[in-house]
Amino acid sequence: MSGVIGTDPLFLGLTRPSMILGVSYNFAALNGIVSLLAFVITSKFFYLLILLPGLHMVGWFICLKEPRAIELFLAKTSKCSVCRNRYYHGGTNSYDVY
Repeated sequence: MSGVIGTDPLFLGLTRPSMILGVSYNFAALNGIVSLLAFVITSKFFYLLILLPGLHMVGWFICLKEPRAIELFLAKTSKCSVCRNRYYHGGTNSYDVY
């Protein structure tokens, strides 16, 4: 026994989320919505051509290290709301009135 833990490459493939060109489905949908919204607001096709691949590259670099980074960020922002009086209680979320 040498003490080396063996890993199976199949495990990584089975635990990764579904991806489109290296980014998760959630990020791809968010990227499409933001890019199309910028195109509709400005009426310039140039913004669609720049934002779509630009944001995709940013998401690709994020998902390269942690594939579920976007899902974790969305879960954190939806579940962990920030209380307005957090600085009064030392930076923690406290819903105490006093």
